Amino acid sequence: MLGRLSWSAFPHDAVTRGGALSMVFVLLALVAFVTYQKRWTWLWKDWLTSLDHKKIGLMYVIVAVVMLLRGLADAALMRGQQAVSAGANHGYLDANHFQQIFSAHGTIMIFFVAMGLVFGFVNLLCPCKLARAT
Repeated sequence: MLGRLSWSAFPHDAVTRGGALSMVFVLLALVAFVTYQKRWTWLWKDWLTSLDHKKIGLMYVIVAVVMLLRGLADAALMRGQQAVSAGANHGYLDANHFQQIFSAHGTIMIFFVAMGLVFGFVNLLCPCKLARAT
């Protein structure tokens, strides 16, 4: 079912392992919180399947802010790498990993943050006129 997935496919360096473990921890914490609050029905009926343009706009903005935090983490990793790599010291990231972070940062900031905020604010701020049958 999982193909050639083995333990060697999981990250071995500390930066990647820390990022993966923190994402898993946050996801499990969110699932535990929603389950503890008994809000699964409310979340599904009132938000995830909503057709209200204001709620959809707010969801766009929330996802854009979460992606902004991810993009800021990528930027901090890149700046940290540039700060400590001088002379014979090559920093804590190898060149391939730095290039991957650089590309992911640009993609996330343009497509998920900038466009998500624009679409979210358009949905939040523009009035929705419904056509009435006469």
